[in-house]
Amino acid sequence: MIFATVWKTFTRILLLVGALLTFFVLIELFRIFAMFYRFDPVLGWAYVAVLGLILLAGTLYVWKAMGRYPRSLRPPPLPPFTDATHQELKRYARYLIAYLRRLSHNRNLSEEDAAYLTEEIDTMTGLLNHHPLNEDLVRIIQKTDMEILPPIHKSLKNRAEKEIRGSVRDVMLGVTLSPYHSMDLLIVLYRNFAMIFRIMAVYEARPSPRAQLRILRDVLRVVATVNFLYVGRNLIENLFAFIPWVGRVADDIGQGLGAGLFTSAAGHAVIDRCSTYHEWEKEAAVESLAAQTRDFLRDVKNIFTKDVLPDIKNRILSEAPEDKVREPGFWDNLQSGVNKAFDATIKAAGSVLPKFPEAQPQRAPASYHRKPATPMPDDEEDRAARPTRRRRRRRGVSRVLYTFGQRIKYTFGLGKSDS
Repeated sequence: MIFATVWKTFTRILLLVGALLTFFVLIELFRIFAMFYRFDPVLGWAYVAVLGLILLAGTLYVWKAMGRYPRSLRPPPLPPFTDATHQELKRYARYLIAYLRRLSHNRNLSEEDAAYLTEEIDTMTGLLNHHPLNEDLVRIIQKTDMEILPPIHKSLKNRAEKEIRGSVRDVMLGVTLSPYHSMDLLIVLYRNFAMIFRIMAVYEARPSPRAQLRILRDVLRVVATVNFLYVGRNLIENLFAFIPWVGRVADDIGQGLGAGLFTSAAGHAVIDRCSTYHEWEKEAAVESLAAQTRDFLRDVKNIFTKDVLPDIKNRILSEAPEDKVREPGFWDNLQSGVNKAFDATIKAAGSVLPKFPEAQPQRAPASYHRKPATPMPDDEEDRAARPTRRRRRRRGVSRVLYTFGQRIKYTFGLGKSDS
């Protein structure tokens, strides 16, 4: 709810700023036209013609660029099989064929997988063109969900997880070794956004800008709902408990581990969102992400102990007490302490986060077990508040229009009084 409010406010601010900037640009263009027109009317209209040609060329370029992107596929509604009509089943089967056809052109698939999809598409298309029964349509849907897509999605997921592991390693190294902690947030945000767009490209080679923004919004909503702050804090406390002498470097290690955990969760949320071909549900995605917290911690542990810890060895040795460094088995004891801190955090993760059912490796589409829609609360207080909000919006728009009018008035000297 908080994220939705912040997102709505942010988009409104962007729209308002964009409208203001557009207005001032138009004013400046009109001033240039007036200057040329006063000098020579022909020169003024020639300036207008040049602007028109530039606008036309820009519109054609944007139109051509947008035409390169395939139209986003939206799954049609599908009630339970016992309640679905023949047309609903047929419409959903055609949607699955369109989804498989687009997936078969994904350059990240092997030639064998692409050929397998093409063969299945031909079989399904031939069945649809010969007056299928409801049982045939149900068989198409079930086969797609249970046999065709799981191995294809697993192949893409393996490729996407390589991107996640690389990003988690880079984020943990960057945050742990960064001498300027004020820049840590920028490192994490830049690396996460780059990872998100690369994972999108794994699942869909050419997602449209609108589809990218929609996926990014959904991922941020899910990750913001599942709060990983408590898990990271618990991990830092366990580090101090098992390696009390680490001291100042433990803070940097803890921040790096927290950033790595967030990056891993964001990457897997993108995988879940991009591999969804049925109706996406935020609640189910939140439950799945929370249920995988232990898996994320294990991944971060493996990446940290194998890739990050050897790179920060010199720093730890320089900051550790000399008497500790001289002890036999110092480095082995350090690695053992880190493993124990992770194991304790993994064990306690179930009590720190809300309890959700464990995520299953393959789940039937939401349409198989869709719950009836729950109406949103609509009490008297909400109904009474709506006109007030509308009035406030009208007053806000009126102020903006009034400001624009004053700007025009004084720009062209209409506000000067005759004396």
